[in-house]
Amino acid sequence: MAKTMKAAVVHKFGEPLSIEEVPIPEPQAGQVLIRTATCGVCHTDLHAADGDWPVKPTLPFIPGHEGAGYVAAVGDGVTLYKEGDRVGVPWLHSACGHCEYCFTGWETLISIASSCYRCHAVTLVVNPRW
Repeated sequence: MAKTMKAAVVHKFGEPLSIEEVPIPEPQAGQVLIRTATCGVCHTDLHAADGDWPVKPTLPFIPGHEGAGYVAAVGDGVTLYKEGDRVGVPWLHSACGHCEYCFTGWETLISIASSCYRCHAVTLVVNPRW
């Protein structure tokens, strides 16, 4: 497998995205690597790239969510999926319902604050339970 992939990268909030060659991540224990087949651009991607949410992703980042593709590799301990399986990546895995974000209608920011799904790239690493 190749060592790099093309990705749309946000380096500065509110600026145009940059198409770049970036390293392909390797799945760690409990993760799967997905080769992206398709991923739309939705308004949450625009909010993240513009930096207009109370919690901003750490720069630089690769936006994208709600993608679909194929499992390219699995990390140790993954038994739910195997290489070649067709999969999708959701926006939210779960929300706690107890934190300040959930109480104020910003539960989507829980995931943005902790990670970015990177669907606007050729591959991405995710937790297979999502």
